[in-house]
Order: sequence, then structure tokens, then C-alpha cells
Amino acid sequence: MKRLITSLIALASLGPAMAQDEPLSEHALKTFEIFKTIVEVDTSKAMGNTPKVARYLADELIAAGFPEEDIEILRKGDLAALIARYRGDGSSGKKPILFLGHMDVVEAYAEDWERPPFTLTSDETNFYARGTIDNKFGVAQLTSTFIRLKKEGFVPTRDLIIAFSG
Repeated sequence: MKRLITSLIALASLGPAMAQDEPLSEHALKTFEIFKTIVEVDTSKAMGNTPKVARYLADELIAAGFPEEDIEILRKGDLAALIARYRGDGSSGKKPILFLGHMDVVEAYAEDWERPPFTLTSDETNFYARGTIDNKFGVAQLTSTFIRLKKEGFVPTRDLIIAFSG
């Protein structure tokens, strides 16, 4: 529960933090980079772009040092899912922890929006675009956290698995 609250606080503070003069951490910048990139891809079912987002996320994880064999993109027609395994040392003897999210969004028509639905915009307190809350920030946060931990040399005591549907 403590981690959930910490994550929610981090999410709530990202918008205002982007507007402040203080430099953001490398992790916050990477999270925002991933977030902006995936929000600006229309992943509604009609567009068939979830494979593009899955490939982008897979490439980011591989570039951070994850072995290609631990990253899998599952395809079904124009849809895709991403599975990424962060291998642990097994010392806990416990089963893997699975983190779930989704890359797809409900269709958005520009005429129904005050702002472009697939261009990330912001004001002093909020980000705007389809998927900013449900669920692309969660996808970006999980992905950037896996990247950060891998780069820092962290080895979990059991496997951690991301599964993003689309």
C-alpha cells in the first residue's frame, strides 16, 4: 500500500514538476519521454497501432540491457501484447510478480475534444490527450522503472514480469 501511495504522489506531482525550474531526475525525464511517445500514438482498435507501441517499448527495454529472449511481442492481427521478464536471482523462492497494463485506448474523434486527442498538451496542473491516465502513464512508469532498475544493476530476488495488452 505504501508503494501505491508513493506512485500516486509521483504521478500527481509530475505535471507541476515539469513546469518548475528545478531539474528533473533522469528517471522522470525517461518516464516523460516514454509517456509522450506512446500517448501520441493512436492505439484505438480501429488504427491497429498497438504493435508499434509494443515494439517501441521492447526496443527501450532491450537498449537498457534486457536480453531479447526476455522480451516478447505477441501478435493477433492488428493487436499486440508485450511481455517483459526481469529475471531475479531466485533467492526468495517465491513466484514471479506480474505487473499488468494496457496500451490500447478508446477511439477519440478530434471534433469531440477541445485539444488534439493524440498530441500531448498540458497546462499548469494537467496533461491532456487520450490515454494520459488510462493507462499509458502506468505503462510508461512501469517501463521506465524497469529500465532504471536494470541500469542501476538491481537484481530482484524473484522474477518481475510486465504484461501489457493491446
